[in-house]
Amino acid sequence: MNLEHYLTEHHQGTRRQIVRLLRQERVTVNDAVVVTGHTTVAKTDRVCVDGLTVTGRQPQYLVFNRPLGFQDDLTPTTPRSLGGLLNDFDRQWQLTALADLPKEATGLVLASDDPHFLTDLQQIGWPSQLTAQLTGPVAPDLTAVKAAVAWQDLTVTPDAVRQTTTIVGTTKGVAAAVIALSQLPELIGPVIRTGVGPLALPGDLPVGTYRGLFAPEIDALVAPLDVTTRSED
Repeated sequence: MNLEHYLTEHHQGTRRQIVRLLRQERVTVNDAVVVTGHTTVAKTDRVCVDGLTVTGRQPQYLVFNRPLGFQDDLTPTTPRSLGGLLNDFDRQWQLTALADLPKEATGLVLASDDPHFLTDLQQIGWPSQLTAQLTGPVAPDLTAVKAAVAWQDLTVTPDAVRQTTTIVGTTKGVAAAVIALSQLPELIGPVIRTGVGPLALPGDLPVGTYRGLFAPEIDALVAPLDVTTRSED
């Protein structure tokens, strides 16, 4: 069996992730670094990723819809934290959140026990999509909001039927943007992070719940690094 197939069978990531593991020299066979997936491996070979045998490494990639005021701590015993939302099975993993969303906001938070994945996301620096809803179909004064942070996009959509106005903005300055949006008059509820880069907050994920990321979602989140790696080859 070739190494790429072996790693896939042992749930070491998506095909793109496995190619990246090899390129980053994170895979060893019998303590020797291997960079090609076509290498043949036998049942008796000791295959490791990041120093851990593949039989003992099952990386987890999670997306949370975090409630208002919750901490990004994944310790199950910490009150009002993401850790308290974990089911019994997922409490065994050494998870860490990408803690870039102020607790004054709700919405999308990513977590994983794969530190390389989290480091990759920090390196890429995806912008976040933030959503705020106001009472009434109004034209709000966004002078302070625009001055507080650099926005890649900022739209205002009044809804005469529902008597609300929805503001959706995309920015890398999440903390400052949350503060600015939270100070708008007639704000209904908290500011919500509804997207990170190519990943949208799943519409079927209620507040206070989480699920695993699907393979295409993982690949999309780290896709820019694939381009960088290929250009360096």
